[in-house]
Amino acid sequence: MDANASMRIASLLAFIACSTVPLSALAQFDYNDDLTRAVAAHYPPLIRLLITKGARQNTQDARGDTPLMLAVRSGDDEITTLLMQYHPNPYLLNRSNHSAATEAVLADDPDTLKAVLMQDDRLQVAQSLGLATKLDRRRTLNMFVQLYGAAATDEIGQGFLRTPLNYFQPGSQVALSFSPAENRPDVCATPASTLLLQGKICKVDGERVTIEWQMLSNLNNMDRKCSPQRHFRLERKADQTWDAKYLGMCGISPGDFPDVPTSFNYRTFIIPELQ
Repeated sequence: MDANASMRIASLLAFIACSTVPLSALAQFDYNDDLTRAVAAHYPPLIRLLITKGARQNTQDARGDTPLMLAVRSGDDEITTLLMQYHPNPYLLNRSNHSAATEAVLADDPDTLKAVLMQDDRLQVAQSLGLATKLDRRRTLNMFVQLYGAAATDEIGQGFLRTPLNYFQPGSQVALSFSPAENRPDVCATPASTLLLQGKICKVDGERVTIEWQMLSNLNNMDRKCSPQRHFRLERKADQTWDAKYLGMCGISPGDFPDVPTSFNYRTFIIPELQ
């Protein structure tokens, strides 16, 4: 841990320890970046404290990484186990369409893979297995054999590497990062901002896939007057007008972001390591 990180964590601990105001009065304080730093610094007590104070472990940083992804990537088993106790969302994807399971394959961590693999998502299983096959991650391949059997493990892994389109089906999760063409004050965004759409494939037509977006994240909000949260997310809700404006519908671009295509070549959502 560098000196600046140590000083920031020490200051934050002192602030939290000395504070006598109710938790609700601190609701606007953005603890999310501090949670990410505490994960990187391997500081379990502070991680627990920040989560109880309102830090959201499903927050995504400028690359779209969650604290869980960062812990798995670094091989920090203790922090990974701790974060799993707070039931993180394993369906979240970063700007590279990596999930926590992708990171577990790259780290060759079979136990974490078993805990976070989205087994109901055919595309995510196939991408993870294709990656393990390509990189010859023996420990995670053995876990896939335990989960699916040797024949299916070989069939899916090799099958994705040969013909990935076969595994793109409605219901699978994908993510798209982009920058808005114009200022969008409602989501604290400018053309310099990075936004992340995440959703489910709703239609496959040849090599084109259509997505129904479920959430929109601003990964690097610089306007704290707009929102105290540097990284925040809007999710689909039971309001068709609201959904149409920020997330669109299956085959219809979000009203605020008409430059987002209505369909994509399926290769857009294959992780870079398998391109």
